[in-house]
Amino acid sequence: MTFSFLDRIRSLPLCQSIARRLRPIARSFDGPRHHRFEWVFMRILFAFVVYQSMPLGTPFSDAFKPNPALDTALRRPMQPIMSLAPVSETESDRTVAFLLPLSQLLPNSEAAITYTKQDKANGLAHLIDLTFFSDPGFIKVLPWIVIPCLLLYASGIGLPVVLPILAFISIGSRTLYNSQGYIHHGYQMLSLILLAQTIVVWWHVIRGDWRAAFGLRKPELRNGRTLWDWTIRYSQWMIVICYVIASVVKPIRSDGEWFAKSKYIGLSVVKTHRQNYYGNLDEEWNIPEPRVAKIMLEEHPHLTRIFLTAGVMLEIFAFLALYNRFTALAIGFLLVVFHFINDHIMGLYFYVNEKLDWIFLV
Repeated sequence: MTFSFLDRIRSLPLCQSIARRLRPIARSFDGPRHHRFEWVFMRILFAFVVYQSMPLGTPFSDAFKPNPALDTALRRPMQPIMSLAPVSETESDRTVAFLLPLSQLLPNSEAAITYTKQDKANGLAHLIDLTFFSDPGFIKVLPWIVIPCLLLYASGIGLPVVLPILAFISIGSRTLYNSQGYIHHGYQMLSLILLAQTIVVWWHVIRGDWRAAFGLRKPELRNGRTLWDWTIRYSQWMIVICYVIASVVKPIRSDGEWFAKSKYIGLSVVKTHRQNYYGNLDEEWNIPEPRVAKIMLEEHPHLTRIFLTAGVMLEIFAFLALYNRFTALAIGFLLVVFHFINDHIMGLYFYVNEKLDWIFLV
């Protein structure tokens, strides 16, 4: 009965006319074809970002030291643009130049994880004891696992093997970090992309195209797309999903009061920075405070609402990046600018997300 009623609605001339007009638009969201060079270029850059995110510890985490003087010299031309948060020459490397600070472009990994407990288990930690990530023996072995996997990934060989390994290390290590009583989602997008790419390559293995998945031959067209196209496409999907979910959660969790009370976000940012530092005297958070609270509460409360509302709208409509190459370029660049402004004014640093926007959207 229900199906016959729906069939009648679909058979109406108006519905058929609307469907004909929307079909080309929907087809565009399937994603464009990608040249092999694009896939190789994205793969190499993504491998570099994954390496930077891995908790390999010394000597990989401090192999290259940034030059503060050079960083300051490159940042100075940007000072007039962000006059609300002036940059001093004594400020730490966390102040960004346009695009990314030099320290985020150096081939350094993350520091080794030192947490030996997961008392406040989060996610995967409810099922698995992840404290082995802080075991000194495992930390010594980890580079011998990660680096060969990244080299194979960059070369496009053995993806069904190396991607699950990299995805588990990324998700597992960050889950242990998030099982200490506080949540940090700066690597969420990267882990989701690794997971999505793992599913894509294994789907092709299950369907019988295992030689292409392992990089032993060039992928064939299936439904107008190759393995390369689908891998890039689902990576873009993960990026878009992260932004859209973040934008939807804000008004829902605040019972619709997020926009009216958005000017108080600056106060929360400053409190979070100080709490992160004084909680365990972590020098990573011993940084000059952004003037965000004063700017938002006293100087520009209405401008703050407009800016933050525009940012949420950008996140909501981030799905338009999936329409075609031009919208991906436009939305991707706007998201980079959005992060750039947040870095300067609010002190919210999502450098990994910025890099992924550049790689897969721009």
